[in-house]
Amino acid sequence: MSLNLALTSAISGLSTAQAGLDVISNNIANVNTPGYTKKIFVPESLVLAGKGAGVQIADIKNNVDQNLLRDTRDQNSTVGLLQTLNSYYKRVQDTFGTTGAQTSLSHQINRMQQEFTTLTTSPESTSQQLAAIQAGVDAANNLSSMSQTVQTLRLNADRDIASLVSQMNTDLNTIGQLNDQISLAVATGKPAGDLEDKRDVALNNLSNTLDIRYFQNANGSVTVYTSDGTTLVDSTPIKMTHVSLSQVSPSATYANGDFNGIYAGVRDITNSIQSGKLKALVDTRDSILPTMQAQLDQLASSLQEQVNQVHNRGTAFPDVVNNITGTRTFMASGTQTVSFSGAEPNIVLYGADGAEIASSRILDPTGVNFTNGGTIDDLATQMQTWIQAQDSQLANATVAVNSDGHFTINLGTDTIGVGFQDQQTAIKGSAQKDVTASIDLDGDGTADKTYQGFSNFLGLNDYFVSTPNLSQWSTAFKPANYSLNIAASADLNFSDASNPTGIPGGTVTVNPAESLETIADRINSNAALQQRIKASVIPEGSGKRLQITQILGEQLIVTQVGGTDAIDALGFDFSNNGLAQKIAVNQPLLDDPSRVSRGQPQLDPLTGKYVLAAGDNSVASQLANLMTGAASFDPAGSLSGASITFADYASSIISLSATAAASTKTNLATQESLQTSLTQKQSEQAGVNLDEEMSQLLVYQQSYAASAKVISTTSQLLQILNDILP
Repeated sequence: MSLNLALTSAISGLSTAQAGLDVISNNIANVNTPGYTKKIFVPESLVLAGKGAGVQIADIKNNVDQNLLRDTRDQNSTVGLLQTLNSYYKRVQDTFGTTGAQTSLSHQINRMQQEFTTLTTSPESTSQQLAAIQAGVDAANNLSSMSQTVQTLRLNADRDIASLVSQMNTDLNTIGQLNDQISLAVATGKPAGDLEDKRDVALNNLSNTLDIRYFQNANGSVTVYTSDGTTLVDSTPIKMTHVSLSQVSPSATYANGDFNGIYAGVRDITNSIQSGKLKALVDTRDSILPTMQAQLDQLASSLQEQVNQVHNRGTAFPDVVNNITGTRTFMASGTQTVSFSGAEPNIVLYGADGAEIASSRILDPTGVNFTNGGTIDDLATQMQTWIQAQDSQLANATVAVNSDGHFTINLGTDTIGVGFQDQQTAIKGSAQKDVTASIDLDGDGTADKTYQGFSNFLGLNDYFVSTPNLSQWSTAFKPANYSLNIAASADLNFSDASNPTGIPGGTVTVNPAESLETIADRINSNAALQQRIKASVIPEGSGKRLQITQILGEQLIVTQVGGTDAIDALGFDFSNNGLAQKIAVNQPLLDDPSRVSRGQPQLDPLTGKYVLAAGDNSVASQLANLMTGAASFDPAGSLSGASITFADYASSIISLSATAAASTKTNLATQESLQTSLTQKQSEQAGVNLDEEMSQLLVYQQSYAASAKVISTTSQLLQILNDILP
C-alpha cells in the first residue's frame, strides 16, 4: 500500500469515526425525546480500482421493526376507542347513578308507589295529596335530567368529533410536509431518520384517532388511507371536515341527516370508520346514547300512558272541576270521527256537596245523544247542548275543540263540577270498565287507532303530560333482519295539517316481506311526498325503527287505506323521541294538588244518583296497584319487551348502563396492558440504550484514535522520505 493510499484510508476512517460519534452523541442526547428512535450508523468499505481505499458512510437508518410498529398503531386505535367510550360512560354513570341510590330513578318511582299507597289510607289528607303529586314531579324531573344529560353528551361527542377532525388535519399536513422533506433527503443521499421519527409521531397520533393503513413508497414518502381505502395522504394531504351542531334534540340522528358527516375531501367516511377515538365518538353519538334515550322514552311513555289511564277514571272532590282542557291534539276535529264500544261512557255534573245534579250516557239518545261514528266536533256540540240544558247556571257553558286541537270544557260557574266514568253496561251504576274509543284519523271511514277510557282518550284528567312531537311517526322497534309480515299488499296514506284527508298522490304501497329500508326508499321516491315527508331507517340497539317526519313541522298522521294490518304490523304511532325529556306532572295538579284522583262517582242506591265522597279511595288504590304490579313495556334500545314493574324497568336501564360501563373499563385495562407490552417491545427494539451507546462510543473513540495515529505515522514517514530524497 502506498503512503498516499494509507493516508487517504486513514482520513476516511477518521471522517467515518467522526460520523459514527455524531450519530451516537445524537442518540444519547435524544434518549428522552418522545418518538425518537435509535439511529444505526452503517459503514461500508471504500474500493477504488479494485483496491481497498478506506471506509465510507453507507447509511444512517432508524432501528425500527415496521411490523411491530403497525401492530402498535392498530392497538393505539383500539385503546383510543375504549378510552373515549370509558370517558363517556363515566359521565353517564354520574347522572344515572346506581339502582340503590336515594336519587336514582328506580327509587323515585318506588316513592311514587309508596305515596299512592299512603293516599289510599288518607285520601282526604291535603299533605298526602301534595306528597302524591311531588313524588310524580321528582320522578319526571329525574327522567328529564337523565334525558338532558344524554343529549348534552351527544352534543359534546359531536363537538369532540369536530375537534379531532381539526387535529387530524394538523397531523395529515405534518405527514405531507415531512413526506416532501424525506423524499428530497432520499434523492440527495442525505439521512432522513430524524424526519421519519417526526412523521412516525404524526402517524401514531393519527392511529389513535381512527383506523389507518399505510405503505412506504420508493422515494421514502408514505401513502396513508383508511381501512376502507379512502386516501388521506398521497402526493398531498386531503382536507378533513366536520361541522358540529350548536344544539341537539332527541330526534336528531345522523341517519336522518340531522348530524353532518365526517368528510375526507368530498367523501363521507362516517360509517366506514372502524376504530379509534372517532369511531367511539360516532358510536356514542349515534348508537350508545340514542339507545339509552330510547329506553328512557319507553319508560316515560309507559308511565305516562298507564298512569293516565287509571288517573282519568277518577274525579277530584271536594275540589269542583269546572274548567278542563284535554291533552290530546286533534289535527282535524271536523273530519276525524270516533266510535265507542265495549263499555258505556258517562258524564256526571255534581254540586259542591258532591251530589249529582245531572248525568247521562254519552251515547244516550235522550241525553247527550252522540251518535257513534260522529266527528270530534259533533261530540263537543252534543255535550255542550246537554250541559247547557241541565241548569240555569250552565247556560253559557262551552264544549269545543280549541285552536290548538284540544278538547275543552268550561262550565262557566264555580259551583258545579264535571266528571266522567265508564261502566260495563248502560245500567246506571254498573261496574267500572274502560270504554274503547276508536278514532278515524284521516276521515276515510276506517278506524285507525284505539284508546282506552273516554276521559283518557280526550286527556281530560291526565296525571303526566308531555309535549308530543306531532310531526314525526315511527314504527315499533324491529330486529335488524325485519321483513313486513302481512298477507297482501297495503296502501299507506300520509296526512298533514294542510292535507287532513291525505296528501294528493301521496299513497305508498307496501308489500309482504319488504324491509324497512325498501319501504323508506319507496316513500322518499314518491314525488307527491317530496318536500313534505321524509322517511329514514334509524338504528337502535341491535335493531332499528322506520321514522317518518313532516319536513315543514306540521302535524303528521300515517294511516292505511281500508284497514290497519300493515300499520299494526309495523307498529306505527306518534314518535316517542325525547318524551322522557319533556314529561311533567299536569299543571292543574301542580296548581291544586287536591285535584289528584282518589275516587270516582258512586251510585247511591237510595236516590239512584251519583255521589262523590272525600273518603273514596277507589282510584288511589288502582294507582297504587298499578305501581306495584307488572306494567307493559315494548322493546326499546337494548331492552326487550317485558311485563315488569316501573321501578324494575328503571333499574334495568341503570343496570344495563352500569354493565356496559364496567365491561368497557375491564376491556380497556386489558387492551392498555397489551398496548404497554407492544410499546415496551418497540422501545427495546428502537429505543436508545445508554449502555450500548457507551460501548459503541468507546469503539468509535478507539477507531478515531487509531485513524489519527495512522495519519500521524504516515505523516512522519512522508517527512522521512522527503528528507532522504535529494
